[in-house]
Amino acid sequence: MEEALYVKETARTIYIRAQGHVTASLCSDLKSRIFERLEAKPPVENVFVDLSGCDYMDSTFLGLLVGINKRFLRYSERPLTVVRPSPPCTELLRTIGILRLVRIQEDPVPFPDSMEAVVTAEKATAEFLLDVHENLMDLSEENRRKFSTLYSVLKDQINQPGEEP
Repeated sequence: MEEALYVKETARTIYIRAQGHVTASLCSDLKSRIFERLEAKPPVENVFVDLSGCDYMDSTFLGLLVGINKRFLRYSERPLTVVRPSPPCTELLRTIGILRLVRIQEDPVPFPDSMEAVVTAEKATAEFLLDVHENLMDLSEENRRKFSTLYSVLKDQINQPGEEP
């Protein structure tokens, strides 16, 4: 299945739908859009992430979910809701330690019919990749070990201006 992310806001609720094999290529655009909206007025009341049609999420997308959850908690004092995660997604969320941070809803949530596709406009920078992986590293010592090499490589890239990741 093709990689796709869709987003829409209605009635102070943000809807995000992930489909297929979701990787870093769409994440920086989604982060910019969601973080800007979470910081704006009126406040967002709910964030729903539909993972029913997603069969894989890379660590960048997982780290972005943690970041969105942190930001939403800061403004609403409640976690985002993951809707009907597929079995592979449930296992990834559990393994990386996200399952305990978010609400899981197995019942369907009515998502808007016409959602906007998130398109790749900007390449994921080393700073962005470092930020989302730090979110994962903060969850457990196991994650810290798992992502330590990537963390070191990204830090080196950031400290050597002019080089692309």
